[in-house]
Amino acid sequence: MRTLLIADDERTIREGIAGSIDWSSLGISRVLLASNGREAYKTIVKEKPDIVLIDIVMPEMTGIEVISRFHDDAEAPQFVVISGYNEFDYAQEAIRYNVKDYLLKPCDCEEIANTIRGIIARLERWQSAERERMRLRQYVASLRTQAQEQAMRNLLVGAATMDAESFFRTFGASCRQYRLLLFSFEDPGDYSQLAALKNCIDCIADIACWRFSLILGDCVVLVIDADAVICAKSIARRVHEETARSRISGIRAAISDTGSIDDLRLLYKQAWEAIRLVSPCGPAVAKAESGIPLMDASISRYSEPIRKAIEYVKDNLSDSSLTLNRIASDVLYLNPDYLGRLFKKECGVKFSEYLTTARMERAKRIIAGSSELRIYEVARLVGFGNNTAYFGHLFREYTGMRPTEYRARFARSG
Repeated sequence: MRTLLIADDERTIREGIAGSIDWSSLGISRVLLASNGREAYKTIVKEKPDIVLIDIVMPEMTGIEVISRFHDDAEAPQFVVISGYNEFDYAQEAIRYNVKDYLLKPCDCEEIANTIRGIIARLERWQSAERERMRLRQYVASLRTQAQEQAMRNLLVGAATMDAESFFRTFGASCRQYRLLLFSFEDPGDYSQLAALKNCIDCIADIACWRFSLILGDCVVLVIDADAVICAKSIARRVHEETARSRISGIRAAISDTGSIDDLRLLYKQAWEAIRLVSPCGPAVAKAESGIPLMDASISRYSEPIRKAIEYVKDNLSDSSLTLNRIASDVLYLNPDYLGRLFKKECGVKFSEYLTTARMERAKRIIAGSSELRIYEVARLVGFGNNTAYFGHLFREYTGMRPTEYRARFARSG
């Protein structure tokens, strides 16, 4: 249903037209009235009517002045001029502003109704054609996107190669060096959740370093410019904001080293290895900014002791007696001081900080994923034993929320 504005300074004319025609039978649900040109202009701006039936000579602003203000407006209404015989020159001028029709006073209701009916028919034909054009544009764009995704998928898994010129032509990228930014879940396999994550990520495609994104396996892969580590943190922060609104949690991320087009397969393997080896709590480049740990793919080049230490932490987070000393002496048979220095050197954080982060991230996922467990049970599951108060203190310090507040905000429905 559509909206019509009748603008005429003669009350009997505007109210007579408004009350003498069955507008609903023409597809018009609202009829607005204006008694002068300025009122007509303000009503058009505020109410955005589909059709305006307007007199030429009115106080404050003429009909021509009103029409001229919308001449270059793509969303301008369809104007129909009502003109007296002695104002015919004005009507001719109005035609220059793409007025759809004009009626000479006096005009009867049938003439007005037929004019409005014809305009609505033209509007519907135009809008139908526009919808079809939009559908075709979207279809062509989807074909192009599918072709791009398949081409990128082939590059990342090594099923195809592409020279620089073809790459630039296919993806519209002009950079010579790239990084890959991967997002995934600790518990993969839910494609609908992965698709929801990609939708959230695509909402921030305005970030300058962004080049391309696709779902590959259990990850959403982003291709970004090589010098975009800061940009990657910005992406992680924005993804955190978008996923929080969509109540998606338990996300982990990794960023690859820098490489050329020929290195994309290696970069993908490198970043995937980082996600595989490190839990969502792992060495966080961007955690403080985004709430999403962003792991550097150099994890794939960690020394064997550090990889084993990380794996052991992942498998034993619920153990409240888990310490660096124990891992060093009982698992790796190394000097604890040496392991501590090596861990800080390779991971960029002290072991104690890493362990706390690991426990907090797992607690976040448990709290968001289960409404059945009590907070003291969560504390035990992530290695705090019976010290629920200390767990609550650290959790609030880490997330800015109490565990119960976090559950209320992020608990998954269903």
